[in-house]
Amino acid sequence: MPKNQRRSEKMAKTYLSAVKYEVLANYEVKGVVEKPDIVGAIFGQCEGLLGEDMDLKELQQAGKIGRIEITVNKGKGTTSGEVIIPSSLDQVKTSILAATIETVEKVGPFEAKVKVLKIGDTRKEKRDVITDRAKELLKRMQKFEGVESSELAAEIKTDLRTEKIINLNGLQAGPEVANAPEIIVVEGRADVLKLLSYGIKNAVAMNGGNIDTPLIALCKEKTVTVLIDGDRGGELNVKKLASLTKVDFVAKAPDGKEVEELVQKEILLALKRRVPLKDAFGGKENFEEQNHYPQRNDFRPTFQRREFGSHDNYRPNHFTGRDNYRSQSFSQPRRDNRSPRPFNTQHDNYRPNHFTGRDNYRPNFKPREEIFNTPKIETPQIIPKEVEKLRKVFEKLKGKSKATLLDAKKKKIKEVDVKDLLTEVQTSKKKVDTIMFDGIITNRLIEAANAKGITTIIGVKKGNITPNEKIKTYTL
Repeated sequence: MPKNQRRSEKMAKTYLSAVKYEVLANYEVKGVVEKPDIVGAIFGQCEGLLGEDMDLKELQQAGKIGRIEITVNKGKGTTSGEVIIPSSLDQVKTSILAATIETVEKVGPFEAKVKVLKIGDTRKEKRDVITDRAKELLKRMQKFEGVESSELAAEIKTDLRTEKIINLNGLQAGPEVANAPEIIVVEGRADVLKLLSYGIKNAVAMNGGNIDTPLIALCKEKTVTVLIDGDRGGELNVKKLASLTKVDFVAKAPDGKEVEELVQKEILLALKRRVPLKDAFGGKENFEEQNHYPQRNDFRPTFQRREFGSHDNYRPNHFTGRDNYRSQSFSQPRRDNRSPRPFNTQHDNYRPNHFTGRDNYRPNFKPREEIFNTPKIETPQIIPKEVEKLRKVFEKLKGKSKATLLDAKKKKIKEVDVKDLLTEVQTSKKKVDTIMFDGIITNRLIEAANAKGITTIIGVKKGNITPNEKIKTYTL
């Protein structure tokens, strides 16, 4: 298969609109597992490590990372392969993401090891594809239209020279930075290239947070506008540069976008809306000017409560919020000329009905739950002396998710994490008599302990377990 075709198929596997980087890692598991097990281990063990902003599920739902591609090679009792994660994040966040997946230590009950091999720039691959395609089209043009190749090559070289980045005292800059009275400071080399492609030739890169001495000296001689990405990192870079040298204006890309992603219209609009440094972050006047509306005070009318006379039959209606006047309908004679039915308000079962405004007589029935739901009577736990002596040791385990294995003389054999307790019980070669751990006692743990001849389990709480005559369970 041709090289270009392989690249095209590789990029087609991702599901992002703009893939910048691909994280390539290999893994090895000491057991036989499937693809869903590996994906679940990556998502599960990386969850909560770096907060919501870098959570894998949130990034995938937001379209910041694509579908994780995994190859599986099964050997004798082992599984290995490669993991590919496409990313549209910036370089720093993609590197953090790559380092995070190396923290995966287990896939199911088996030990695993993940090693990142490289972080590839897919845009370079795209440029290679574009270059190869351009060469092919150029050959066709020369073949059918008789274009002189030497003249065409000379013209292309001339255009490239005008857009080439220069090295100015170690700085990546546009060709007019040295002579221009005003310069635009951007965060990286890619931003300088982007501005060059739109004809802006007085841009210079600050190289992120690594601000060099030549840039500090250059800013003191020029009128400086800093054009930053629309994120927190851009603000921090401006503040650091301003603490070292002179900064006159600040322009910012739209929130969540980088300068290298902007089109010409967005870059020119951002430069047009530049503000002085003192008003750049949190300036009140600048905020109102950018949003084009004056500050106003919210007006809330004050309502006066309606006054009503103190009539005996006045009742407020709590459901409609209006005051209703109700006539003495219950004291009027009925249509059949019979007198109204009297109510005995002194009866034990008399209750006024606040919803209809009438007095109802209701028999006093017991609630259903009092009849059918009888409280469960729990048998008090009797803790033997040898277990009570372990209380101090058990208190040290609380809140640490740790487990301690003891022998028949209640001496410590080994301490492990609670997540590894079941595996340790099943594989331990030493004679364990008692398990003491910071967790909930389950049937699965009891079955594993019974198979190993363990007699006592001490935990924080008991689950819905089935009694076992051979194993005694206690909660401290």
